[in-house]
Amino acid sequence: MKTLLTKKLSVGLIAMLLFNCVVVVNAQTIAKGEVFERIEMISQTGEKVVEADVSVHFGSDSMEIKESKTGTVVKSFKYADIKNAEYSYSKNPRWKTGLGLGAAAVVFPPILLVAIPLGFTKHRRHWVTMRTEKDYAVLRVSKSVRKIFIPSFETHSSVKVEALGESK
Repeated sequence: MKTLLTKKLSVGLIAMLLFNCVVVVNAQTIAKGEVFERIEMISQTGEKVVEADVSVHFGSDSMEIKESKTGTVVKSFKYADIKNAEYSYSKNPRWKTGLGLGAAAVVFPPILLVAIPLGFTKHRRHWVTMRTEKDYAVLRVSKSVRKIFIPSFETHSSVKVEALGESK
């Protein structure tokens, strides 16, 4: 009888210990924040438009946009300062890819079977723009990242992302 009670107490204590470990790990994960990779930031330097590979880091009270290669902070936004955010979607023809393959067809003519249809297809770009009173960021995100990025942004910043145009 005593050993059965001891076993039940041991099992109960182990279960409580494991539960507490899970709670601590989850709390640490939430405190660290989320990071989104494979995002491009479009900015203007003088008269030149520059595209840079960046990662977006959501912290507890602000988000940072860091350059992917160096990890340098390019922009930082406090959630309280963000006034609005927009999502837009665009389709552009693949003329450059089709033309490049068309030029390669000079050497290997069967490539024309791929180049001509590819020149008439469109690639899709997903844009997220956020603004504060004094600054802004224009981000190009992939379709798969967008589906997670926008809800995460809305959750952290408490700013609803307004969809403009088509939403795909």
